[in-house]
Amino acid sequence: MSIALETRRRQWDSVADRVFDVAIIGCGINGACIYHHLRRAGLSVLIVDRGDFAGATSQASAMMVWGGLLYLKNGHLFTVRALCRAREDLVADMADWVKPCRFRYVTNELNRKRGPCVRAGLELYWLMGDRMRERPHFDNQFPARALFREDRCDGSLVYEEACVVPSDARFVLQWLLPFTPGPCQAMNHCGVEHCGFDRGAGEWRIDLDDKLLGETESVRARWVVNAAGVWTDALNKQFGLRSPYRHILSKGVFLGLPRLPGHEDTLIFDTVEHGGAMSLSPWGPVSLWGPTETLVDDPDEGFVVEAEDVDLLLGEINAHLREPMSVADVVSIRGGVRPLAVAEGSTSNGDSLALSRRHHVHFDGDKQWISVYGGKLTSCVPLATRVARMLKPRITATHDGLDHRGADCEPVELDDFPGITERVPSASWCAQHEMCSSLDDYLRRRTNISQWVPRCGLGRNDEHLAELHRIAMDISGDETVARRMVEAYREKVAIMLDRLLTASGCAT
Repeated sequence: MSIALETRRRQWDSVADRVFDVAIIGCGINGACIYHHLRRAGLSVLIVDRGDFAGATSQASAMMVWGGLLYLKNGHLFTVRALCRAREDLVADMADWVKPCRFRYVTNELNRKRGPCVRAGLELYWLMGDRMRERPHFDNQFPARALFREDRCDGSLVYEEACVVPSDARFVLQWLLPFTPGPCQAMNHCGVEHCGFDRGAGEWRIDLDDKLLGETESVRARWVVNAAGVWTDALNKQFGLRSPYRHILSKGVFLGLPRLPGHEDTLIFDTVEHGGAMSLSPWGPVSLWGPTETLVDDPDEGFVVEAEDVDLLLGEINAHLREPMSVADVVSIRGGVRPLAVAEGSTSNGDSLALSRRHHVHFDGDKQWISVYGGKLTSCVPLATRVARMLKPRITATHDGLDHRGADCEPVELDDFPGITERVPSASWCAQHEMCSSLDDYLRRRTNISQWVPRCGLGRNDEHLAELHRIAMDISGDETVARRMVEAYREKVAIMLDRLLTASGCAT
């Protein structure tokens, strides 16, 4: 049995037929941060996800911790103020994980008339952030300017936000660590098959399906928190819960392109086709470009990137660059679906950017069920604090509370990977300490390999196959299993990336 499965077996046996104070469904940023705050409050907490930690929307963000600048134009002043405060709290409290970073709104002959309004908006934004960030100013000389056409770039308005490092997925993971025996457990690849409320006992019976061990088990919980993100509505419907809120879903796709020379700051460009904006952010060896904004009805379909998404993004970036790019330049693609909270009776189907990014929490005291709507990286702590305040008066703490990090949480075994200058946590470390059980877990979320190395880490011509096999061996400990893992991963890359890029109309 592999290290990951041995760890899972001990964990699985420890949760069997237990009663938890709270069960959280969904291991994205909302669920993970709530888990951390309840754990610190001394409650026994179980958090589960049918996929990996940060395996959906929370692995596909722009990694920005921002105060919601774009929401100013729609008059969402309360949201902007709240997000600015949340940003500053994260910068102060999580300095190792949230870093200030400079942004440049790129000016040109097409948007110059709006320049004074944009400058005034940035000044207001700075004031709403209590003047904590760099004061906005105009700068017409910066290293990356030479990469862009003169009519698309003649200067920039500079302001400051923050970003998570080294990635959004590992930021989520930090709220879940450590994975140690005790009253709180975090389990990925574990689905919820059924929930039933016993009103007499005041408990939920939850049937779990462990996708790693292939076993089922039941646990009980006094309260349930639905933090399933874009699947919140479906989960509530499945278990007979009603809410005054629902989600509108917005699909967003980014391209990872080779890091452009002189690209040091995040650049914001007005889009050519749709009247919005896109960002070009430096991230390791890539420049991250996007996102698209497309309303979708089905969350699962929304995570599927289409050739049209790639064409749109390449068309937009090439409208600004002196030297155009093609699909041959694409290093990686990341796509996600944002859950935008609206009132249940809302008929809004317009521009997703016009919708507020406020989070909402529905408290059902009769069913002992809490549903979380909306939210983003920036607002994870205010959201978690709100949920914790709802629950703490209703549940007696059963232990002294757990610290955010244990001594064994910082990776001490580091590896090299071709094409990446930074060292990465070793696969064996992640399997033993971070519930990493597959190549996708490791290459996509425990490290940035699949986002920084072409073709999801395989290389342009499969030149890293031997390296992936070594990683699969570290995870599985079995030659046959490792070989199957690598072949399955190659097939996935062929279907989800190679064929997609071949179908793009911007192939040359």
